[in-house]
Amino acid sequence: MDVLVTGGDTDLGRAIAEGFSEAGHTVTLAGMRGPELEVAAKELDADAVVCDTTDPASLAQARALFPHHLDTIVHVPAPRWHGGDPRGYSLADQASAWRSALDATVLSAVLTVGTVGDHLRSGGSIISVLPENPREGSAEAAVKDALSNWTAGQATTFGTRGITVNVVAAGDGARPGYDGLTRTIPTGTAEIARLAMFLTSPAARHITGQTLHVGHGALACFG
Repeated sequence: MDVLVTGGDTDLGRAIAEGFSEAGHTVTLAGMRGPELEVAAKELDADAVVCDTTDPASLAQARALFPHHLDTIVHVPAPRWHGGDPRGYSLADQASAWRSALDATVLSAVLTVGTVGDHLRSGGSIISVLPENPREGSAEAAVKDALSNWTAGQATTFGTRGITVNVVAAGDGARPGYDGLTRTIPTGTAEIARLAMFLTSPAARHITGQTLHVGHGALACFG
């Protein structure tokens, strides 16, 4: 299987790429930070494409470097805004935080699929990953809803080619202080990566247009 992982210069992107690589799949990493991307690609014996997936011009320039045939696209956001405590934001800070969240999470996925979506083979998969469980009313929460809505629409579009489109998101089980119904299984990057991989398997062909949460029983416990 040929897999493209964006956000390959992040810890989560690298973990997902490592899972696919260890399973014997061919992996291409994409990301903006060249040095980090090259290190990850070398360690995983993967190809690397340095580009900004929020920038149409950068993607257009890199388009020829992407594999011409893909089975899976995994989009991992790489936020650039680290503004500290939102309670102290100025209006300019708020604008930057919202734009950064939208660009990294939604626009990046939209543009990546627009660039290489036609490279996907029939029966393939598109997966967007959200590594954090945002608080209600935050920019990240609003953007998460937007990504879920876009994903549902894309599932209809790509379904004509037998391609599934889903979101894997961190749930309540990923919040600090909650270890799930059992303390023997930690919630985090590995679980998100495993769910993303499962969605590419034959056993998951009936799942599309969904936002699936890695929550370790939080809803059962607190709901």
